[in-house]
Amino acid sequence: MNPSIDSALPNSTSYLDHLHDWGLSPEIGGVWLKVDRTDRVQGWKLHVSGVPAEAHALLDAIIPVLRARQVPFKIARDATILGLLNEGNLGATQVGKFCTIYPASDVDASALAMQLVQATEGFNGPVITSDMALGNLVYARYGGFNTIVERDLLGQHHLYIRGADGDLIADAYTQPFVPPSFVACPFAPPVAPAAAPADAQRPSGPATFGPGYVLVDVIKHHAKGNVYLAILARSQDSVAGRVIKEGRKHCLSDIHGRDIRVRLQRQGAIHAQVGGMVPVPACDPYFEVDGNGYLPMAFLPGADLETVVQASLKRGPWSAAGHQDKLRLLDALRQLVDAVQGLHCAGFVHRDLSVSNVWLGDDGKTWLLDLEIAQHVGDCAPVFGKGTPGFMAPEQEAGAAPAFAQDIHATAALILFALTGLDPRRTLFARGESRVRNLRHLTASVPDALLAVVLAGLDDDPLARPALAAFGRQLAAYQASLCAGAAPAGAPQQHDFAACARGAGLGLLRHAFRDPQSGLWLSAGLSNSAGGQEQASSYELRRGANRGVAGVVYALARLGRAGIAIDGAAQAVDQAVAWLLSDARTPDHGMPGLHFGDAGVAVCIAEAVRARLIAPTQRIDDWMARVFDAPIAWPDVTHGAAGQGLAALMCAHSLGTDAPLAMAQRCARYLAESQAADGSWVMPEGVPGMSGETLSGFAHGVAGMVFFLLEHGERFGDASSRAAASRGLRWLGQHALPADGAAALQWRYSDRQGAVWNWWCHGAPGIALTFLRAYRLTNDPAAAQLARRALDGIDPALRAPNLTICHGLGGLGEILLEGAEALGEPAYRDKAAALADTILHLGHRCADGSLIWLSEDPVAPTADLMVGMGGIAHFLARLSGAGKGLSFPLLP
Repeated sequence: MNPSIDSALPNSTSYLDHLHDWGLSPEIGGVWLKVDRTDRVQGWKLHVSGVPAEAHALLDAIIPVLRARQVPFKIARDATILGLLNEGNLGATQVGKFCTIYPASDVDASALAMQLVQATEGFNGPVITSDMALGNLVYARYGGFNTIVERDLLGQHHLYIRGADGDLIADAYTQPFVPPSFVACPFAPPVAPAAAPADAQRPSGPATFGPGYVLVDVIKHHAKGNVYLAILARSQDSVAGRVIKEGRKHCLSDIHGRDIRVRLQRQGAIHAQVGGMVPVPACDPYFEVDGNGYLPMAFLPGADLETVVQASLKRGPWSAAGHQDKLRLLDALRQLVDAVQGLHCAGFVHRDLSVSNVWLGDDGKTWLLDLEIAQHVGDCAPVFGKGTPGFMAPEQEAGAAPAFAQDIHATAALILFALTGLDPRRTLFARGESRVRNLRHLTASVPDALLAVVLAGLDDDPLARPALAAFGRQLAAYQASLCAGAAPAGAPQQHDFAACARGAGLGLLRHAFRDPQSGLWLSAGLSNSAGGQEQASSYELRRGANRGVAGVVYALARLGRAGIAIDGAAQAVDQAVAWLLSDARTPDHGMPGLHFGDAGVAVCIAEAVRARLIAPTQRIDDWMARVFDAPIAWPDVTHGAAGQGLAALMCAHSLGTDAPLAMAQRCARYLAESQAADGSWVMPEGVPGMSGETLSGFAHGVAGMVFFLLEHGERFGDASSRAAASRGLRWLGQHALPADGAAALQWRYSDRQGAVWNWWCHGAPGIALTFLRAYRLTNDPAAAQLARRALDGIDPALRAPNLTICHGLGGLGEILLEGAEALGEPAYRDKAAALADTILHLGHRCADGSLIWLSEDPVAPTADLMVGMGGIAHFLARLSGAGKGLSFPLLP
């Protein structure tokens, strides 16, 4: 279970009062309590590991040392945060880092370390694998104190320190720790390296591990402990496959002093107790190596429920699945119900029934896995953790004592997953009648009686849930009555798309996730892959068109242009535009691009002016002039020249002025001059991991750059742009690949990455936009044919959890609408309507008529244009008759 940073348990112990008791006045900074500050940029910093059960006593031991030396430090905010750190949920390199200390010098670091080693004698804490071990709970690493943060051309933040020559070098978090070559180690005597995990210790030969096991492979990596594939080889007569779960000492520690090793021992004991009554893997005795715990269990060939469902449904509806696939899944679900009944008869609640904890063996048997947080109903001891979001019952999430009804809820959610192939957090987002209506559609061809018992099992009231036997009866009845062959999916439901778009617009204004201070729309934070930093999910104010406030302005403006009036839209847009023009500091502040920068903000403001939601002003004109005077340093649509050029063309059209067009001319020259001889573009320096790469898709690749050059060539009659576009189109045609021998085409992600994507951002759907625009502008039948083949890979019956424009169902629908308009073929619109049908049945209709979705983020209904509900509203508006004048978002 991965709890949110901001959902600490009500009884979570804060360490703030404890610091106050010591006369300290810490600042709260995210997940940390910070005491004083340092001006040093980098140096040797110290870490003290710890566990929640000992945190207060540990603070009492180390604070006198820290106060005496007046050294700045920070600690985890509370017991919940410390638990998340030690579980690895804030990053593998953060495990154990209860306290971080910033000494004034290397000499102070050495002296302080010796004192802290003495002070932490007898305390417990996880090994900090990214640091140098100094003794007891004390560790050190050389790195940033006030780390230098540089933003690359894609807006990604990277952490740096200065090398011996003063140049910036990456502040790398290595495991095990390796100090920079230019620094001397101040700690004496020589320190031992931090203990390595078992996979790093494993010899290359067949030497045994523990009591007679040979480790073969790592099935799963995790900071709390890996899962290994092994062979039990105690003798020639005793050779068998095993799966070994590892629990690293003191990881997953709770306030009761229990860690992952206690869980593994308990799991082994439960398996022994219920074995023979419940289908669980047989376990060998638990053992420890270097303080880490290991639980071996029988290897069972097969796959988890999630894998089997995905292979069976192939991201389509249940009604389209093969007959044998349906029978296999129904049989597995019947066995699941029997297994849970057996567990309950033994008095145990599983508490974590999820798609990864139900195993379908190759022998046709269904097994229950991961009983490490299971509990007997008569056991009054504190529970271990919670469960898995989407499957966990609401009362379990709220902290209720273990009860069989919690497993009934999880079983119903598992059946629902098997029938839809979708995360229950998505399918259960709607409430009341919206939920019933949605699930009837999503489980088309499933008997009403089975759906009714599943819905009852998902009731918030534990007392309203049926007995497990009711699930078994309905599954058996369906299995017995299932006729050979798949039932037809049926025609999509007819919708009033204008009314739906209006409901979606109301959802943006009334129910989207907002910042409580400013009232503006929040976006899910972009994950930062820089090692060693907190990686908690969060929400933030952003400016951009793709992900940010400007994109919501754009969506509301487009609804207005389609004649879909939304009460309060003008006031909301006016407030948002005022904030955008105020130049507020945000993570994407100062970026130049279309999707993630000010060029896109300009397009959104211009749309609002065109829709008459705001009036044109001199302030807007002056701001636009600065935006379109920005430098050009990158070629693509989302962040660079192609997008900046498109923005200039769109703003000139929306505002009725030629002022931005000089930017379009500069962008066209930049792209023509930087194009490779073969018609592609090699990404320039400035983005680690992408520079030097040639990408194919629309967001970052050749397709997007060609799209702009086509538009520029048409707008200005520019021969250079037309020639460059022609070379790029030829390159795209040469690099197209047949999809599984079918007529459909696909493209590799790049010349470095052979993966095939199928969304707007990367893959055939986005590339189809370029061929469609080429056909519109040139009437070249070859472009039309390539566009059709690129569109052929879009399945209108696709079921995917992501509903957005960027890489979800909404974007595929928008692209199909482009196909219908450019090619004059209504069948593409019908396919788009089928995708909209699925999207509408994954949303919730509020009492006030608003429509909202978990469009990408699985927790909050965010409003963003390309990765949120704003894009869904736009798609629905285009499907309505009034939206025929609209184009794909952020394109002319």
